Amino acid sequence: MMKLVYWHRRLNDALAALIIGASGLIVAFMVVALFGGAVTRYFTGIGYDWVLEFPPITVPWLVFPMAAVLLRHGSHIAVDVLPPLLTPRKRRVVYVLADLVLLTGGVVFFIGGLDAVALFRMMGQLTEMEVQFPIWYIYLAFPVGFAIFISFALENLLHDLLEPVTVPHEQHEHDTTMSMAE
Repeated sequence: MMKLVYWHRRLNDALAALIIGASGLIVAFMVVALFGGAVTRYFTGIGYDWVLEFPPITVPWLVFPMAAVLLRHGSHIAVDVLPPLLTPRKRRVVYVLADLVLLTGGVVFFIGGLDAVALFRMMGQLTEMEVQFPIWYIYLAFPVGFAIFISFALENLLHDLLEPVTVPHEQHEHDTTMSMAE
């Protein structure tokens, strides 16, 4: 079991690094496209609509996968009032319950995302930009992001169930010292 948990964590490490890199590229593209579009319009008087329209369309591909990374790193919204007041055993129960709620919510949103993608794919609508592509490509970010969210929430749940109680919850994503012997 511990080897499976170890490899799940390694896979999530790679996935998180990929998401952070892709998110950086998306933000860089947004900035360069908007700046380049402004410079082009200023010097030539000619503007391209796709330069203004494309960055907002890439936002879902930035937000949904990055929400999962924020969850994994403990950087998402958190309430830190109750855990310090609890004993380590009760704190573990609270974390496990929170992990189960997150995992359940991730599954519900993943299924909803699949339904939305299927609907938009069935409708066959295209974007109304200079560069046309199917609208469902944009909505695909929803189930992809929540599939990653589910994987990271499962990692948190397994950590909270299997790791020693003394390890602070917010620091487990940085602790990659699990040995193969475990």
